[in-house]
Amino acid sequence: MNHDANAVYQARCVNGGRLDMPVLFVHAAYDYICATVDGGLAEPMRASCGDLTERFARTGHWMQMEDPVTVNAALARWIATKLPWVWREETTR
Repeated sequence: MNHDANAVYQARCVNGGRLDMPVLFVHAAYDYICATVDGGLAEPMRASCGDLTERFARTGHWMQMEDPVTVNAALARWIATKLPWVWREETTR
């Protein structure tokens, strides 16, 4: 991983790299490549996101391939609740 390069990049970003827009992160419960559930890998993200939603999937690293229904449901639910104007109903005339 490029932690040092990422820190330099973040420091140069607007607002110090802090994200104030809604952000979704789906953790993979059995991801041993990027272990965000039990390790500290998710902590910088939590510190940098003002409106973070975290969800969990019972998958390994390739969650979208292993359980697309769960991943898509998490995305759809998050969009519907955090960004309701994206799915506003079309009015018919």
